[in-house]
Amino acid sequence: MYQHAIHLRHILHSTGECRPRQMYPTVALMARSRNERSVTLASGEAWAVENRRRNMGLVTVRQAEGLYHQGSFPINQKHNVQEIIGHELAHQWFGNLVTMKWWNDLWLNEGFATMIGVKAVDFLENTTWRYRDTTAEMMCITLRSDQMDQSIAVSANKEVDFMRHLELQPSQKTIIYKKAAIITRMIERLVEEHTFKEGLNRFLSTFTYKNADHEDLFNVLAYVHDSSSGGHLSGQNFSLTDVMDTWLRQAHFPVVHVNRKEGSIVTLRQERYIHFKSRDTRDYVWKIPIFYDDPVSGKHKVFWITDKQPVVFDMGGQLVVDPHQLTYMRLRYDDVMYADLTAKLLDDFKAIPTNSRSRLLDDTLAMAECGQLDYKVAFNMTMYLAKEVL
Repeated sequence: MYQHAIHLRHILHSTGECRPRQMYPTVALMARSRNERSVTLASGEAWAVENRRRNMGLVTVRQAEGLYHQGSFPINQKHNVQEIIGHELAHQWFGNLVTMKWWNDLWLNEGFATMIGVKAVDFLENTTWRYRDTTAEMMCITLRSDQMDQSIAVSANKEVDFMRHLELQPSQKTIIYKKAAIITRMIERLVEEHTFKEGLNRFLSTFTYKNADHEDLFNVLAYVHDSSSGGHLSGQNFSLTDVMDTWLRQAHFPVVHVNRKEGSIVTLRQERYIHFKSRDTRDYVWKIPIFYDDPVSGKHKVFWITDKQPVVFDMGGQLVVDPHQLTYMRLRYDDVMYADLTAKLLDDFKAIPTNSRSRLLDDTLAMAECGQLDYKVAFNMTMYLAKEVL
């Protein structure tokens, strides 16, 4: 067991020898000690087989999730172990240091821990691709789960027996972990990363050893956002809470229809994405941020879709909407735009960012599956894939 613990410490700290061991949050844990140990429990211990544990100052994982030896395991095992340990260590802050007021805000624990677990791998490996690529993978998995009629909201009303629902529908944990992480990433981009970091530290300092809900978090983020320059909510007639309530309080997700008017000018229109015939007749509307880079300044910008009316958007030099797949949605282009995108993929697929290539494939195949799109469009979109592996 001690040998296993050495593997864990090596994985977590190997790259920390030559650079500062600091990734946000920077709030110190009172119980932290220089003599902490990571412990791997033998799989014969029944309770350890089912779950990981993160008590204050002690993280335990199953053997299969805590072992890595260079040359004996594939590299993805190393990244998986780093991600799992990063996730569980994040719970020292999101869960232990600050605990949600009630189970309906479980996403505050799991969403943040999932996001930071992925960030930890990039931090340890000194890369940026893991956060980007894992988010694309999480998006594909979560959209498939969230399109089901019985899907749940990320943050339910307190009257809902939330934990009982998760027991009956274990697949819905995808919503609490992965969808929450994607929404957390949206929040980070909306308020800008430096504001997000400062806001998290203020939130954790304010509610140390206390209970908090998502409104407490949003109030702190809004305060920091309004006190600084930048961010994408300045000048809007709605708050961060108004935006996020549309993503947290209702299940499912939007599909945004993109229709070209002329040149780079398109119209955008939202509606709820329906994969199967649904008995749910509620009127779903999201406040949708469309992230893009200003073609002149290169700065990050946001265009808002706030209701169901079509809005005019200038894509500038972008080939796709939301090129870095930052917003939780599907995109449905018109036939002419699909033809142009297919041609571009065959001619120069790297002109379209990796995340958008993944989204094009997943969206077209999903919509063809339910009859919203001709399979010819989806299959044509896959013809370039041979170049992807050369």
